Amino acid sequence: MVHDPERRAARRIAFPCRVECTPVGVTQSPVNPRISELSATGAFVDTLVALPRGAVVRLRFRLPSGEISCSGEVVHDMPQFGMGIKFVGLTPQARGRIEQLVHERD
Repeated sequence: MVHDPERRAARRIAFPCRVECTPVGVTQSPVNPRISELSATGAFVDTLVALPRGAVVRLRFRLPSGEISCSGEVVHDMPQFGMGIKFVGLTPQARGRIEQLVHERD
């Protein structure tokens, strides 16, 4: 299935960075997770162990402007490749910092 970037609600940029990705209520854990794409509404996390759709995770990653910490929900899973995560509980300040980064790098 090919995703149409025009359907996305928010602009997305390539932003490779380390991420702490801790599952909530799931025994398996992502292996060496890394963010590869970032938007104000979510991120794609590269990992060989993708969590199932609907799984909830706690995320922590660093932007040039500081650390972001929030929850997320897996909305797209691709085994042995990664998962799309929608941010949940992102503060307006954190969302603004991500939006500024996306705007600067777009």
